[in-house]
Amino acid sequence: MLEDLFVRAHDCRRIRGNPIGPTLERYVEYLAGRGHSRNTVHHYVCAAEHFGRWLGRKPLSRAMVERFLRRHLPVCGCRVPAVRDLHCNRPALHQLLAAVGVAAVRVDRRRGFVCDLLRRYEEALVMVRGLATPTVKKRLSWARGMLTSLRVRRAGQLRTWTPERVAHYLVRKTRGHKAGSGQVAASAIRSFLRYLLQEGWIRRDLAAAVPTFAHWRLAALPETLEEKDLTRLVHAADTRTPLGRRDLAILLCMSELGLRASDVADLRLEGVDLRARVLCVRRRKERESSSVPMTQKLTDALAAYLRRGRPACSTRSVFVLHRAPRGRPLTPMGIHGVVQRLADRIGLGHRVRGTHILRHSVASRMLEAGASLKQIADLLGHQSIDTTMIYAKVDLRALAQVALPWPGTKEVQP
Repeated sequence: MLEDLFVRAHDCRRIRGNPIGPTLERYVEYLAGRGHSRNTVHHYVCAAEHFGRWLGRKPLSRAMVERFLRRHLPVCGCRVPAVRDLHCNRPALHQLLAAVGVAAVRVDRRRGFVCDLLRRYEEALVMVRGLATPTVKKRLSWARGMLTSLRVRRAGQLRTWTPERVAHYLVRKTRGHKAGSGQVAASAIRSFLRYLLQEGWIRRDLAAAVPTFAHWRLAALPETLEEKDLTRLVHAADTRTPLGRRDLAILLCMSELGLRASDVADLRLEGVDLRARVLCVRRRKERESSSVPMTQKLTDALAAYLRRGRPACSTRSVFVLHRAPRGRPLTPMGIHGVVQRLADRIGLGHRVRGTHILRHSVASRMLEAGASLKQIADLLGHQSIDTTMIYAKVDLRALAQVALPWPGTKEVQP
């Protein structure tokens, strides 16, 4: 592997002669396996060689890497040509730690009451409440921020909390936020305060002191894309490349079936039946799976990607990264990035600020075609028909037929 990436023989001899030569050989294989380009491998190995010469025969550890970055690089006077740029050395050495297995060991240095409290709260959210992972992370983040901001170190300090202090904290932290974000924050704080009351850490119900945010779910129309803009977005994917075939399949999953970004990221190979044109969708938000019929366009796009676009890898996720680390499953944020990149390419970036606009467009198109709210709810995976009611406001043509004339005006004859 070393000779494949470093053509010149003296480069290979120099790498093998480094004090951490065997580790560097493994490092080269690790980088190549992740799909890094030859140029990136050369830069990273050069930085690792510099570190190896400085390290000598000392054991490789995270502490030694940090010492090299913070103490040696700023005053480096090595005569041998070396990479001294921190922005190149830091990712290169972190990848070196990952290659030897050091980065996989995470040491939690937090100790004491706060760490134990957050761990118990997380267990309650998962085991008792059964919340989804993203929701648990969001609520833990707000709980940790509240404990840090109010400087809690001991259990007795929780008993000094007052309704005024709780309200002041939330108002201060959500100043300038949108109403929807404020509602999420208030819900997370109420959840944490109810847990503290249930476990006996506080004596009174402080959740009632959390202010509410004026936000009406049906006050505004959901943003949608017109059919021509949706067609332009789909055609923005270059299907001549493997990456473009992947992007097209991702777009069609959302524009044809109305899937969320998390639903697309959770698609598995065993859930794709091209012959029957059925897709098994694991809906993370509802914590259930359902079989959805695919359109011919989506079936063809998935078949093209799986047969002539998806890189060989061990993961069972349908959509994976095509660049380093190649083969790793795409996350919901990665799906969002695909849609945003294609929207920017055709000049729709100012309108497409997220993936939900595709979901809204599907519902709007179905409603205009005569589908009932129950059919839309079944396709989108809504557990309650009330969630789908907002799309009834999008059908302006049907609403105009039942609209009453404004009082005091004469009705205009068509």
